[in-house]
Amino acid sequence: MTPVVRTLIACEEIITDPNNSNRVTLVNLVSSIRSMEDPAYPLQQPVLCVFAQLTGCRGQGEVRIEIREADTEEVILTTQTRLVSFPNNPLLVHGLRFRILNCLFPREGLYWIQFWYETRMLAQQPVILS
Repeated sequence: MTPVVRTLIACEEIITDPNNSNRVTLVNLVSSIRSMEDPAYPLQQPVLCVFAQLTGCRGQGEVRIEIREADTEEVILTTQTRLVSFPNNPLLVHGLRFRILNCLFPREGLYWIQFWYETRMLAQQPVILS
């Protein structure tokens, strides 16, 4: 059974409640990144977090995040694939957290943050670099 991605959000940080791992706070949502460097590019983003909520999950599956430049379709970053054990109730909402360090954006433009399950891209979220 292929999960359904309900939410895919990029942010600067994800804080998990130490008493309840299902309670999370997303800090500073990211839809665009502006370079303040000279020269502006390439731009190294020190931390970028991605939060995904899934339903329709059963058993185990491999997940990863890819960041792809929209114009060239070049993959600039792929997280390590990880095996996730989902609960056997497909009605439950399952949250996944990804923390990406030192992502290097080669130039300004539109990029896609993509959530992959096994060999399929299930959702993507745009981020604009300027």
